[in-house]
Amino acid sequence: MRSFWWIVGLGALVWVGAHVRAATVDPLMTAFHATGATASGYSVNDWVEVHQDKSLSQLAQTAATSLHLNGTPIVTKTASYEKVSESETIQAVTTRVIAERLNMGTTFVVIDRTSSQGFAGLKATEALFQAALQQDGLVHADVNLEGVIPGRISKSRQQQLITAALSAIGASQVNGVRAPGYISDAGQSALINRSDSLQGHAVNIQVAASYNTYLHKTQVYVGSPLITVTY
Repeated sequence: MRSFWWIVGLGALVWVGAHVRAATVDPLMTAFHATGATASGYSVNDWVEVHQDKSLSQLAQTAATSLHLNGTPIVTKTASYEKVSESETIQAVTTRVIAERLNMGTTFVVIDRTSSQGFAGLKATEALFQAALQQDGLVHADVNLEGVIPGRISKSRQQQLITAALSAIGASQVNGVRAPGYISDAGQSALINRSDSLQGHAVNIQVAASYNTYLHKTQVYVGSPLITVTY
């Protein structure tokens, strides 16, 4: 299972794409709908490396203001990093801004949003985040779509819906994982305008399915360039 890969991406993944454009969402939604799952929510996580002589508080405040965020700044200091974060939740949609400086001196601004209200507002969120960060440099973005299928479906059926999602946007499978709790395939599609390099292969979509015993539902995830939520 994977969780919050944005920081891993700074070292383990190599960004080879261009600025994210709204067109990224359309093929992802096409892939998702091919699974037959019902949309339950999404998450968007954008980050940029900042080369400005500004304090973390200034960077966080600038991003928060552009998003009309009215949270309380929280300062965190550890031996390896210092960060200022601010978040706000409105009607099951949580938006967070983080300005973080590693002990080596590298500085990042991260903004993310999670929603449990289907895909409403997804395109607007991506555009808003891009506008908030693009003045600082190349924006790296992760988009995750989440959905459910009632009950438990077989592993073979899980594989079928994952394959259908990749096929719907002409994605070639790059690698896959078969584990007791989940199935996941990563691929590369020409319809998505950015990619990461993972283990020497270009990837820009990942699809996963897992059964949630508590909800008694099969959960489906479609992410680009990779899934960055726990599944």
